[in-house]
Amino acid sequence: MQANSANMDFLVGSMEILQGMPAIPSLSVFSDLAVNFLEDLSRELINDKNARAYSDVISFAYWIRRASLEKAKTMMTDGRCRIGRGVALHIAPSNVPVNFAVTMTYSLLSGNCTVIRVSSKPFEQIAIICRALNKLLSGAFSSLIPYVCVVRYEHSDEITAELSAMCDVRVVWGGNRTIAQIRKASLPPRAIELTFSDRHSIAIINSDEYLKRDPEKTAKDFYTDTYYTDQNACSSPRLVVWTGSCVSEARERFWSYLDRLVKQDYNLRPIQSVDKLLSLCLLSASGQSARLVSSDNYVVRVEVDHLSPELMNYKDSGGYFFEYTAKDINEIVPVLTKSCQTITVLGIPYKDVTDVVVNNGTKGVDRIVPMGMAMGIEYIWDGFDMISSMSRIVYFPQ
Repeated sequence: MQANSANMDFLVGSMEILQGMPAIPSLSVFSDLAVNFLEDLSRELINDKNARAYSDVISFAYWIRRASLEKAKTMMTDGRCRIGRGVALHIAPSNVPVNFAVTMTYSLLSGNCTVIRVSSKPFEQIAIICRALNKLLSGAFSSLIPYVCVVRYEHSDEITAELSAMCDVRVVWGGNRTIAQIRKASLPPRAIELTFSDRHSIAIINSDEYLKRDPEKTAKDFYTDTYYTDQNACSSPRLVVWTGSCVSEARERFWSYLDRLVKQDYNLRPIQSVDKLLSLCLLSASGQSARLVSSDNYVVRVEVDHLSPELMNYKDSGGYFFEYTAKDINEIVPVLTKSCQTITVLGIPYKDVTDVVVNNGTKGVDRIVPMGMAMGIEYIWDGFDMISSMSRIVYFPQ
């Protein structure tokens, strides 16, 4: 790699380590070295007083505890001989700071050398995790030094091209425009690519079941799914679909409790208010019947009479929700396009939703999870088995 190291900020690793990665042996899937390292990283983060201020860092730390890793190993390995593909380049998103650590985990457990480009935004979560990584790598896990680099650099087609030329796996998080830009850099013939494009998600709530539950807990769960990431995460619901016989009562209670929580905890920026108004105007100009049913900009609710594939072209973030009442759950099919990622449910059996997805042959929906778990960390994402996808099988006859 010829790029000037002055153009790259190494948060973990160095240019020398990066340049040497193609010659480093791959590890087995769920190797003891990787599992032990992640176990100690979990302990380091959980004991870090600074980390405790960030629930996403602590959630990640609990996800990589040994018990969790051993459970994942049992679930994600199939008895075949698997080994890392080589060097994995990860382009992390700019709106989910801890994602870089999650994609690093996938990569290390898959047996790869891992180089991650993180956002130039100064997220404290990134700094906390990188400090812990450096501490472990400079101590008991020095043998893992050749396997990890975390870098920052300003948008540079040259650097991206050079990193791509040396990789065996390229993982791109960050939306359609990012993917299009990164794909200008060609890959080696045997390299594979996993991309995570712009997606949207929806929530389905059974009104009868909702009224039986603690409204404060439900509001917190929904807040976690949406406002915690400014509703920018692909898994954050943009559309709320109501079912059941008590929709009016449930809606009033649900939005009332959420509104109270948002005004207490959320920092609404002026530009978000302007953007929401613009999105509503564009939707109205499109000819779709839509009614504003909220009174302020903290929780903007737009009620629609029917669902169409085009509806999500007018979505927004920071607390902007479409709302629809369904007599039959199959009415959601028009929005289950390729861009639909997650359905969060409350009081709806998973099988009922799965049947809608499968029986209608929808092109979208990769996850069905309970409300409050939209941001959950999993080994299967956007329909990809991350460990299998980033490793290779060494086949031999049984």
